[in-house]
Amino acid sequence: MRYPLHKHSLTLAVLATLPALFNPACAHAQAYADRQDYRLPAAPLEQTLLAIAADTGVALAYDPRLLGSARSAPVVGRYNATEAIARALDGSGFELASGGGGALTIRRRAVQKPEAPAAPQFLKVSAPAAPAIVAAAAAQPAAMATVTVSGARQGRGGATGEDPQRTPTSSYRIGGDELDEQNVTTLEELQQLVPGLNIQSTDPSDMQITIRGVGDGGGQASGDANIGMPSSVAVYVDGVYLARPGMLSSLGDIAQAEVLSGAQGTMFGANATGGIVNITTKSPTFVPEAEITVSAGQHGYQRVRGVASGPLSENWAGRLNVVRSAGDGAVTNLRTGNRLNGGSSNGLRGQLLYRGGERFTLRLSTDYSNGNSEPTSVLVATHAVNGRDGYLAHSAAAGHNVVFGPNVDLDDENRIHVVQGGVAALAEWQFGGGWQLRSVTSLRYFHSQPTMADGLSVRVYANTGTEVRDKTWSQELRLDSPGGRSLAYALGLTYLGQHAETLAHTRYADTSVPALWLDSAAFRNLNIIRLGLLRDRMLSPFAQGTLRVGDSVDITAGVRANVQKKGGSFVRYNRVPFNSGYLEENHTLPSGTLTATWRTAPGWSAYAAASYGEKSGGLNISAGAARQAGLDSLFIKPEKTRSGEIGVKASLAGDRLALKGNLFLTEVSDFQTQGYNPDDGQVYLLNAGTFISRGAEASARWAPDRHWRVDAAAVWNDTYYTHYDNARCPPEVTLAPNPPPSCNLTGSRVFNAPKLTANASVRYGWTSDSGLRSFVSARYAYRSWMFGTVDTSQFTRVPGYGLASFAAGTEGKLGEGEWSASVWLNNAFDKTYYKRLVNGEYGSVAGWLGERRTLGVSLGYRY
Repeated sequence: MRYPLHKHSLTLAVLATLPALFNPACAHAQAYADRQDYRLPAAPLEQTLLAIAADTGVALAYDPRLLGSARSAPVVGRYNATEAIARALDGSGFELASGGGGALTIRRRAVQKPEAPAAPQFLKVSAPAAPAIVAAAAAQPAAMATVTVSGARQGRGGATGEDPQRTPTSSYRIGGDELDEQNVTTLEELQQLVPGLNIQSTDPSDMQITIRGVGDGGGQASGDANIGMPSSVAVYVDGVYLARPGMLSSLGDIAQAEVLSGAQGTMFGANATGGIVNITTKSPTFVPEAEITVSAGQHGYQRVRGVASGPLSENWAGRLNVVRSAGDGAVTNLRTGNRLNGGSSNGLRGQLLYRGGERFTLRLSTDYSNGNSEPTSVLVATHAVNGRDGYLAHSAAAGHNVVFGPNVDLDDENRIHVVQGGVAALAEWQFGGGWQLRSVTSLRYFHSQPTMADGLSVRVYANTGTEVRDKTWSQELRLDSPGGRSLAYALGLTYLGQHAETLAHTRYADTSVPALWLDSAAFRNLNIIRLGLLRDRMLSPFAQGTLRVGDSVDITAGVRANVQKKGGSFVRYNRVPFNSGYLEENHTLPSGTLTATWRTAPGWSAYAAASYGEKSGGLNISAGAARQAGLDSLFIKPEKTRSGEIGVKASLAGDRLALKGNLFLTEVSDFQTQGYNPDDGQVYLLNAGTFISRGAEASARWAPDRHWRVDAAAVWNDTYYTHYDNARCPPEVTLAPNPPPSCNLTGSRVFNAPKLTANASVRYGWTSDSGLRSFVSARYAYRSWMFGTVDTSQFTRVPGYGLASFAAGTEGKLGEGEWSASVWLNNAFDKTYYKRLVNGEYGSVAGWLGERRTLGVSLGYRY
């Protein structure tokens, strides 16, 4: 919604930053002189102007009625305020001129005839571009209802969203509007827009994320949810760490989503050695706005999202976001006719924003969601080893009806109910001289209740699964030095706590079927129970600073020490009984980074970066081999990551073309992953040697004018084990006569690491004579084959695939707001692909099908 305006002129002034209060002239001049990096895409012109003003503190004067639906050119490069505004105006039909009182005036290139001045009016409003906006009157021509915006300079990112201590290594940022336009609504779908990102999710309790092949060490089908090992790709929402990636299921009301590659442990903590997925939600606004979007499509797809935001008082604003989504899966149970592998979810997020002038802001948030899903794998293949297909033979003996995907024949179906939520507080203080203090406090919970079946048409076991209750809490304090100096730095302290419990059941039938299927009568009417407990505490002081050497070189260095105390226990009843007692381990996990950036020429920069980090140690608290291997097998050593990257960035053709390229090398030692104990059929955690991830990355964004935008990016990634001589053997080996106790996987490719991932998209937008703003877009995402399990089994080699999607839409004015309508087609060519493949019993392979071709429409209204 635009700012409410009288027909007479009015002037809006945003309170300046604290330095400006003490020395306004000096601060104002500095705002115009400072250069900083911008990565602003083509967008509505007013939106871009407000973003630059808010980030730099400059004063802008313009007529919002004249701007209308004009769009800005992309602003990509290193500029001061006037240069950035001039870039935004390029080709828009407007120009920049000096105004009274030091303000910059935006006006049409053609001179307009002024009208008689009108009497001044006074109005006080609030706007999201700055903490407070104070309106004062000035006599202006009625045709020029001038808005003068004097931006409050942002402390940690501002318009570009950049942390001043952010290293220049590989990153991708997707705006919330683009996510909405492309109908990308889940974390898993984000990989279709970001190369190098790989996400496998069978249910909210089992989401595996890797970036450039580094990340989660899962990869086995076990029936157990072993929660004692964190991922090395951290997920953050508004500065809050999510201990489980499945805590982020929906991407509603997002301002932007970022993916940062390489070890990020210095600024983000121990469990970020593989990279970061950083989500920023939209903040409450002091201008009333509301939006509702309804989407419907094939296969039962439906999604409704409502947003309301606005002022509650002079200093308080609120925002409420509600989302409901549902859809059928791609699997049909022939026995019942039910559509499986889909689900539904409901969620809400409420926020309060307090602005106490320029010195203090407080953002409070709470969220809640509940979801129901039916994760169901299909039979992909069976294999004969040494002339015998064990799966088909056991199926015939037990009376199981063998059905290959996409259908199944199940006497019982999987169901998972998840309830989760939390509260958070983000407080920021501005002190004299430009010092800033930031506090992030959070408390979260996650409760997963599964009812899992055996995947057969006869009952071997049913009503099984691992219930997980997980609570986490965190506190971070960060102090930033004033910007604009030759040395800027940040000091901080983070505390993280976690308490998780698991209760796992495997309930076998009181019939002869388990004996026929498992070749043992010992399982009849057996209920195997496993209890797990995890307590984790971590205190992490950190420091990072950037030294500017002249006008062309920046050197960034940082260190962090993660002092961790982790404890837990594992108990198993009724079969191979075991009680570990309470176990405890203590670690100090160091992280460090060193980066040099060189601005070689206008629009060009190069960088070199090196980093080291250690991921948290782990405990086998939901399965283990300790009865045979001893208590030491329950302890998992920290995983160590060393990474290096060199790259170049360029902004060419008047910032219409942005290019990035880099070479990277990462070594992971004491790799935390899953192994298998054939004595009791249990999966457990272990440290599995060393692997290397190396490759090249390139991306380009081209915006030749305000209509076109073309994006392309690719990552070539060679990830292989350099030392893994005691690995679990794949089934093609274990099912053969006289199998070895272990296999040497040195030189083999690492699982969950496609060698090539690439993404491309093109968008064309235009404004008709009637004022309608329309667009058409297309995107394509490709990933080559990869191993689906850590044992690099040829049975679980996931074939490569490419997905094409298209969208088109239009929007226009309706009353005081705007309506929008779009049509989208995902997986346009109905490509059959598997998100994940795992080894099943007796040489079988189970897979989770990807989404089918889905045609849908979205209708929205906002004001």
